[in-house]
Amino acid sequence: MPQVSPYISKLNAGNAYWMARLSQLVYLKVSDDDAKPDEAAILQQLQQEDDGFVAVLGVDQNSAQAALIEHRDYLCVACRGTDEKRDWLDNIDAFPTEQLFGRFHRGFWRSVEDVWHPIEQRIEQLQQARKAAGKAKLPVFLCGHSLGGAMATVIAAMFVHRDEPFTSLYTFGQPRAMTRNTSRLFNIECGARMFRFHNNNDMVTRVPTRSMGYSHVGCYLYISEEKEIHREPGFWFRFLDAFDGAVNAVTEKGIDGVEDHGMEHYLSAVKAWDFHD
Repeated sequence: MPQVSPYISKLNAGNAYWMARLSQLVYLKVSDDDAKPDEAAILQQLQQEDDGFVAVLGVDQNSAQAALIEHRDYLCVACRGTDEKRDWLDNIDAFPTEQLFGRFHRGFWRSVEDVWHPIEQRIEQLQQARKAAGKAKLPVFLCGHSLGGAMATVIAAMFVHRDEPFTSLYTFGQPRAMTRNTSRLFNIECGARMFRFHNNNDMVTRVPTRSMGYSHVGCYLYISEEKEIHREPGFWFRFLDAFDGAVNAVTEKGIDGVEDHGMEHYLSAVKAWDFHD
C-alpha cells in the first residue's frame, strides 16, 4: 500500500493515491436523506488501510459537502463532487465573482463558503494545540473530484491569499474554477504543487468554456484510454486518444464523456500509476 509523504509538494504516487482515495470516500453519506459525509464509515474504511487516521469532520450545508480528514502526520480537506440535483445549480452559476486576488466561478465560490467555516475552525484548533505542545504544524493537503476539485482549488486560493502553507492540491475531473488572469496569478504562487488529473474524454473538465473567460490551473496530468498517465501531453496525442476513447465507447454502447468522469476510473488509474513524464 503506498504511503503519503507529508512534506513532498511535488507530484508523488503515494500522495496521488491517497488524495484520490479520500476524494472517493467523501462521497459516503449518512443516508439517502442526509447528505452529510458519513464520518464513522469514512474513518472505519481509512483505518482498515492505515491506522494513522484519527478523525473525520464532515460538513453539509445547502448543496455543498466536504470533510476534514485528520491523520497523525497530516490533515486533508476533501471536497465532494456533484452528488445532488441542486449541485448542478452551482455548476451552472458560472458568472465570475470578485474575490481574493481575482475573479472566481460564483457557484464554486458559494459552495466553498457553505462548508469552509467549521473546517477552518477545526484546522486552527488542531494547529494551535500542536503549537502549545511545542510541535510543528501538521502539513495540509487539499483534494476533490468534479465540483469538489473546483472547490478544493478555491480553498487553495484562500491559503495563497492569506500566505498560509499547504503541501499540495490534487484534483480529479474538475471544471475550471477561475478566470484567465486570476489563473496566471494562482499558477505563479502555487501552480507547481497543484496536480489536475483529466481522464480521457471526461467532458466535465471542459466547462466553463475558455470562451467564457475561464482557464485551468496547475500541472496537467492526462489519463489515456490505456490508463497511462502523461504529464502535459501535446494536443495531437490528446486528440487521437480522445477519438479512440469515443470509438470504444460507441462500440460498447456507452457515453464516453460521462463514463470517463467517474471517480472510480481516476482512482484505478492513479493506483496503477503507469506514469510517463
